[in-house]
Amino acid sequence: MRTVLNCCLALLFLIGLSIKTNAQNQLEIVIVGSSHDNSKSTQNFQAIIDKLKNFNPDMVFGEYLPAEDYAKLEDDHWAKKAFRKGHDYLERLNPKTVKDLPSKIKKDKKALASFAYFHKTRMNLAVHYAKNWDRGNTEYQIFVLENYMKDKFGKEERAAYSKVLGNTDSLQKAGLYRTGSEYSKIYFPLIYQLKQDQIYNMDCQTYDKPWNEAWRKTDSLYKMMIAKAKADSTSVEATTIKEMEAYTSYTPEELKAFNTDPYAGMNTEKYGILDEAWNFYGGSHFYGYPGFPTESVKAMMKQWMLRNEGMCKNILDQAKAKKAKRVVVGVGASHRIWMEEILAKNPDVKIINYNDLH
Repeated sequence: MRTVLNCCLALLFLIGLSIKTNAQNQLEIVIVGSSHDNSKSTQNFQAIIDKLKNFNPDMVFGEYLPAEDYAKLEDDHWAKKAFRKGHDYLERLNPKTVKDLPSKIKKDKKALASFAYFHKTRMNLAVHYAKNWDRGNTEYQIFVLENYMKDKFGKEERAAYSKVLGNTDSLQKAGLYRTGSEYSKIYFPLIYQLKQDQIYNMDCQTYDKPWNEAWRKTDSLYKMMIAKAKADSTSVEATTIKEMEAYTSYTPEELKAFNTDPYAGMNTEKYGILDEAWNFYGGSHFYGYPGFPTESVKAMMKQWMLRNEGMCKNILDQAKAKKAKRVVVGVGASHRIWMEEILAKNPDVKIINYNDLH
């Protein structure tokens, strides 16, 4: 009997040890739902940065497309056009062909790791990233130069900057220096203050075409529902619209709390529910309601889910390659709840909500 008891205790100990070890080996991920335009915000962004710094991430991800994925896009794809302006701007200033860009980038980064104030090297690194179609890190290096290095330039370095990158106004017009973006406000300063050397790209645009098709169909059907509701206020469509309006609104108290701290607000459960409704014409809550375009909204959500799954895969693959323990993901607020739910299903991942950080 004692032998059996000892065996049971030993088994329980091993199970407990296994659970503890698994928890210790989990990749901790904070997904920060963010605004793409913070130009008019009065938010204390350094307070956000400090919370994320205290988490001490090994990697910081942004909603940028991986460099190798640009070649897979058609020339008229919005993501390619969004960076082409900046890419072509730097190509005009630096038309010389650079062979073996990955090696050049690696060499530049190694030099800057030894001494961060090799300003010309950093200028060249920004150009090399652009030539390699790495938008995220092109913008990061330009941000560092503009915010932390430029005031230390000598006459020769100012001349080099003008030749290689142009001026601040031109960089802004080319979309390479976006002062109101979440990157300039939060994630680039975070990376710099952590003394890390890059942002990791994780967007996925594989499903953009079927997403657009589903969106256009839903938008058309939604407008038809609106028209019927306006034409007859007693119609079933009008009743559905009224319920949607009530469902997709904050209470005055909730709105006041959100406006006090928008980044805290964008990372709440309530925001996730409302955001789905705002982005999906009412969302899954209204499936089956009279006049509601249920099937086309489902088609939209399918493509949205596929994109978010692709983004999550990009994060996990890179984190595994770097053997990261903790990562921060800066992403548009509409992605946050989807990505949290996808990643939470992975036993090797522990999701930590931004609002639980201190």
